[in-house]
Amino acid sequence: MTATFSLVRSKLLAVAAAVLALAGCAIAPSTSTAPLAVWSQHGPAGLVAVRAIVAEGLPCPVASVENQAQNMRVRAGGNGNTAAGNDKNPAFDPSFAVTSCEIDVPATTRQVEVDGQSVAMPKAAVQRIILLGDTGCRIKMPANGKGDPIQDCSSPAAWPWPRIASAAAREQPDLVIHVGDYHYREYCDDPLRCTPLRERGVVVSYGWAGWQADFFAPAAPLLAQAPWVFVRGNHENCDRGGEGWMRFLSPSPYQACTDQRSKTSTRSVLGNNFTADAWKLDIDAGLGLVVVDNAGHEDYRHVKETPQDIAHFQRTLGVLRQPTEQKLWLLSHRPLWYDLLGQASQPNAFQQVLREALPPTVQLAVGGHEHAFQTLNFAPSASAVSRPAQLIVGGGGTQLEAFDPESPFFEGKSGAGSRERAQPDGRLYDGLAARSGLLLNRYSFLVLDRDGQGWAGRLLDVDGGLITRCRLDDGGKEMACAFPTH
Repeated sequence: MTATFSLVRSKLLAVAAAVLALAGCAIAPSTSTAPLAVWSQHGPAGLVAVRAIVAEGLPCPVASVENQAQNMRVRAGGNGNTAAGNDKNPAFDPSFAVTSCEIDVPATTRQVEVDGQSVAMPKAAVQRIILLGDTGCRIKMPANGKGDPIQDCSSPAAWPWPRIASAAAREQPDLVIHVGDYHYREYCDDPLRCTPLRERGVVVSYGWAGWQADFFAPAAPLLAQAPWVFVRGNHENCDRGGEGWMRFLSPSPYQACTDQRSKTSTRSVLGNNFTADAWKLDIDAGLGLVVVDNAGHEDYRHVKETPQDIAHFQRTLGVLRQPTEQKLWLLSHRPLWYDLLGQASQPNAFQQVLREALPPTVQLAVGGHEHAFQTLNFAPSASAVSRPAQLIVGGGGTQLEAFDPESPFFEGKSGAGSRERAQPDGRLYDGLAARSGLLLNRYSFLVLDRDGQGWAGRLLDVDGGLITRCRLDDGGKEMACAFPTH
């Protein structure tokens, strides 16, 4: 072991120790060559990716797949010797003093170990699903200017994602669906506001240290419980946390993010971010999940402003044209319909394409992006295919809309709970009013349990306490949730 590697490894372990402390994790960091993270995730073609992260310079682990040894391959090597930081955008050259490793196994595989650690694999029958999103700790503060509100990542109350991950793990799910925005610790350049954060040990980085603090350390207990479906969020675009997404979580083969300064109003942001094709996961004969990458889509712009995105979506959403008798859930980060999308921006390119391509079998559209919990249900239409229910699970830890002065759901002037509602207010969503639904400004995650009639839902708070109950019946397109009494 060289002196340089020893120094890198020592620094990495020190960072990991600080992160685990901030995340409220009682597990001490390993001083061995054990992987820094191990998990499984669903991907296209019926495969499950088993992935691991090791310190830079260490070989990828050997996996045991059904008691057969299999060498994990390098997905992306470390670049810990690369000088991090960029005078324009530090996201263009973040430092990753780690190597990401992977193997692909059939979804029917039942036993996998990595470095003696059991890896959660798909069960023969999926009975419990957890849905959540928008989990990262929000830090984006320029040296001059207002910037976004800063979350205190060292506070379990201000940033509850570690508590949510632990509570969700206690539910022992068969599958976890995360609808994007894992990394929010972008940069903090205002000395007056940022120095106190760093003095408390808060990590801000587009590189491994930021990804470890924002996602992998707090998510560890939930990563161990079940395979995941990862949806890309806009915070994982290539001019933000995209390099980490490509290295660790993308279901597609690794490709390095490029410098995104070439973005213009006339060039597709979707195409500029290596937008992956939609892919389908067959849960069973009755249910399929369609995973959509619309993270780079400028949903706040009318389709007339981004006509180039039409052809892009038509190609990437090709899986929706495949005939099936299954009920389908459409998973995307940016929802089809939600309250933060203004009337002037509708229809946007995503809505326009799905007006023509949305099959009648789509029962539910699931998204995040809006930092709240919301349901929208639409009445059947005689002139068009009836819309699926829209579910938004964006209360996973990122600062809620309730605390954002720029949000229409800001409660600072009217008091806690004042912007919540049991029914939509009659506004139109791409030309159609929702007939029912609710909006809750609460940190939360949703548990769906399968029964004989469909899915029974429990919306739980940061420590697993019940907020309200929901229901999605097999024969309908309504996510019916009772407005909570507290």
